This record gives sequence, structure tokens and C-alpha cells, in this order.
Amino acid sequence: MAEALRTPPAADVPQPRGDVGQWAPTARLVADQVIHASRDAWRTPASMLVTLIFPVLFLVVSALAVGDVRTGPGADAVIQRLVPAAAVFATAMAAFVMLAFGVAVAGEQGVLKRLRGTPLPLWAHLAGRTAAAAWVAVLGTALMVVVGAAGYGLEVTARTLPAALFGLLVMIASFAALGFAVAAVVRSSQAVLSLTMGAVVLLGFVSDLFAFGTTTPRWLEVIGWALPLRHAVEVLAAPFEAGVTGGGVAAGSLVALLGWGTAGALVALRFLGRERAMAVGPRLAGRVGRRAGRVGAFAYGSPSALGLVWGQLRHANRGIWREPVFAFFALAMPALFVVLLPTVTGNPDIDGVSFAVSMTTGMPVFGLALTAYVALPETVAAARDKGLLKRLRGTPVPAWAYLAGRIVSVFWVGALTVTIVLGAGWLLYDATPVAAGLPVLVLVLLAGTACLAALGMAVASLAPTAESVPAITLASFLPLVFVSGIFPLGDALPEVVAAAAGWLPLAPMVDATREAFTAGAVAGRELAIVGGWTLVGIVVALTRFRWEP
Repeated sequence: MAEALRTPPAADVPQPRGDVGQWAPTARLVADQVIHASRDAWRTPASMLVTLIFPVLFLVVSALAVGDVRTGPGADAVIQRLVPAAAVFATAMAAFVMLAFGVAVAGEQGVLKRLRGTPLPLWAHLAGRTAAAAWVAVLGTALMVVVGAAGYGLEVTARTLPAALFGLLVMIASFAALGFAVAAVVRSSQAVLSLTMGAVVLLGFVSDLFAFGTTTPRWLEVIGWALPLRHAVEVLAAPFEAGVTGGGVAAGSLVALLGWGTAGALVALRFLGRERAMAVGPRLAGRVGRRAGRVGAFAYGSPSALGLVWGQLRHANRGIWREPVFAFFALAMPALFVVLLPTVTGNPDIDGVSFAVSMTTGMPVFGLALTAYVALPETVAAARDKGLLKRLRGTPVPAWAYLAGRIVSVFWVGALTVTIVLGAGWLLYDATPVAAGLPVLVLVLLAGTACLAALGMAVASLAPTAESVPAITLASFLPLVFVSGIFPLGDALPEVVAAAAGWLPLAPMVDATREAFTAGAVAGRELAIVGGWTLVGIVVALTRFRWEP
């Protein structure tokens, strides 16, 4: 027995074959993580939508809007800069936004913590996620170049392609490091998603990502050059400049990107993977307990139907404020569009209406659609998938009270969004509705909210799972944003596209809102179309809604 348990001599133990034997298991672990992260991305329709489909739509619609306009005598066609900007947009979404969000979710679920008890090191897990984001970013960039060359005459110089590829790799690495830093510092995944996506969208307006040939105020240019997104645009745009000499390398912007990436990597190394203490003091615990007791007694103890709906309304509102990403997109983003876009574009007149007025009247519809058409059906479908709607049968709360509370919450949040947007337009650009148009404006916005909520409930009724709801709502909402007049494009859209959009719900809402705002008139045809879509949504929701998964 002792002889059997004796440790064999070193010569009897199989030895690794140099570096190959040492690194092969780790390489296999990283490869497995790349496959896992790639499958996760493909199985998340919303992820592919914001990283691939939406940038392509942005490129197509922007190209329709600007055409082959040149920024000055002898300057490059706008398309030569528009395509790299769209590629940067796709890369930022893949390597910064979705990567940071995925790491934050893994941290919340305890995945990063449990890695300590597995053969997989943390760096290998993060390397797999980064590689998966990298190939999505490369695919998005290639897709933008193909669309630009095939559809809009983008000129591609073979001599500068190595510089473009090298710049893309530096950009991916820098964005990934910054994404890891945000995921390491910010506490919740929803806050990470809100912060990263908001940063890309908002900084895009001062980083030459969305402004084509417009004159940006000097102070906004300084902000743009101080942040990494503008340098990413320069790095990828330099190789595509027509008549470029040399290798097309933007050396200064490359150095700036590397600096930002290094700073992000240092922050990530310092904080990523650490557990955060979630301590609640006795004072806060007592306040939460008392509030829960009051809400519970009111929500479930009231015998009246109004009390039941009120309790569900408060419950729905608390859920909204606990989702920072929703609060940002539904409340803050429309107002920020009103604040920034007229300044960036110079507030021109389009179709006889100033750009500020167009944004002030278009952004309420944008915010209402996010609340009623995008967020509402996903929330209801998620409750159904978790079995919450089914379990309501065993509680004093009837199912209709739950749905009523959710729908009333949509009207409340929509009213708040409209108030913020109209207030921003009034304070900054003196964009105020005519006195006679206020009642009409309220009527139009109420009708629009009802229409979007009905269509949202129809989507929740038809979608097989909650995960498929964003793919349906965002895939239909995002294209309509560009063709429905929310962002005024003048006569840039083809007539057939504008005519078709006029029979869909968003364009009539925008037209009726602007008519009430500027002239105080009732747009009868547009309101009739909105009413028709409302009826369609109600019929589908009543006939197809399911209470069980």
C-alpha cells in the first residue's frame, strides 16, 4: 500500500511540451468563452439590433438626408465621412455599450465572483467577451463599408486599408477597456447600460458622429476633442478621405485613443471583480419597512376598484424609477435632443418651421413611443413569462387592475415627458404653442398615448416570449423614427417612403402635434389614422392576450 501511494519519480510524470503544453488549456478556455459570448449575442435580438441593424438604418437614412452634398470647395463627399462615422457607432455599441452591460450583468449574477472557484481565470473570461465583441464590431464595420460602396459610391483605397484595420483594432481595445472600467465602477447593470448608451448618443453630437457639414459651436468642439469618440471618428475617417496621401494614419487621435484605453484598463484592473457591500442601515430599513406596510395595506386592503388600480399604479411607477436606463431614454433623452440638436445644426428653418420647434413637437411623440410601445409590452410580457399574471388569480388583486395600473402609469410618465420637453423648448428657444392650440395639443397627445399603448399591448399579446418583444418593438420603432418626421429631414426622403409613413401611426401623431402647436388646428385626417391604429391594437390585444406563459 505504501509503495502504491508513493509519489512517482519526476521522470514518470508526463511533462508539458514546452510553451504549447502550458498555453493550450488556457487558449482552449478563452476560445470556449468566445463561443459562449458569441452565442449569447446572437440569442439576444436587441443586442444585434443596436450593434448592426440600427447603425445600417442610421447610415441609409442619413445618406438619404445629406445625399452627395460636399462640405466645401474641393472637400470630400459627405458619404466619405458618413460611412466611417456609422462604423464607429456600430463599434462603440458592440465594444463599449453591450460589452460593459454584459460584464455588469455577470457581476450582478455572481458569475465573476464564482470564477475564483473554477479553472477559468477572470482575464480569460473577459478576453472571451472582448473577442466576441470585436468580431461583431468588425462585422459591423465591414457591413457599413459594403453598404456605402454599393449604394452610395464610397471610395475605398486599398493602400489605406491597413491603417483602417489597425485603427479599428485600437478603437475596439480602447472602447473595451473603457467599458470594463464603467462596469467596474457603476453599481447596477441598468445604470451601466444607461450611462454607456447615453454617452455614445449624446457625445455623438459633439464628436462629428451625427453632424454632417454643420458648424458646431467652439465650446462643443473643445468638449468633443477632449473625449475619445471624436478621436475614434478621426482614426477611421482618415483612411477613407478622397485623395489621401500617405498611409491614412491619424497619429494624434491614435495616441489619444490609446491613452483613454490605458486609463480605462487601469481603472478596470483596480476595481473589476470586487464585491460591493450592500449594507442597509437601521434607519433606512425602518423607513422602508414602514413604507412597505403602508403601501401593502393600501394596495391590497382597499376594497374599491379605484384603490386597487392606484396601488398597481404606484407599484408600476416604482418599477420605472428603479430602471435608470428607462428613465434616461424616456425622460432625459428627448429633452437632451431638444437642447443639443438645434444648437448643433444652427436651428435652420425646415418646411417653414424652425428646427427647435420641430424638435419640441417631435420629441414628445418619441418619448411616448418609448414608454407606451417599447417599455410597456416588455414589462407585461416579462410578468407573464415569470408566472406573475397567472398567480394573480390567487391574490385579492384582479388581473385587470394590474393591467390598468400599468396603462395609467404610461399616461403619467408620458405626461411628465411632454412637460419636460415642452419646458426645454420654451426656456431655450422660446418655442411655445399658440394659446388656442393647448387643448388640441392635450387631446392629440392623449390620443397618441392611447394608440401606442394599445399597439404595445398587441405586441405583448403576439410575442411568444418577453425576450422577443424588444426585437419586434425596436425593429419597427427605430426605422419609423427617421421616416415619420420626428427628426425633420425636409424633402430628403423619397415621396413613396413619406407617403407610406403617413399611414403608419407615428407620422400622423407628429403632424397632428405640430399642427396643434403652431396653428391650434385639429388635424382630422391624422387623428382618424391614429384612431384606426388604436382600434387595431385593442382588437388584437383583446383577442390574443395570454395570461399564462
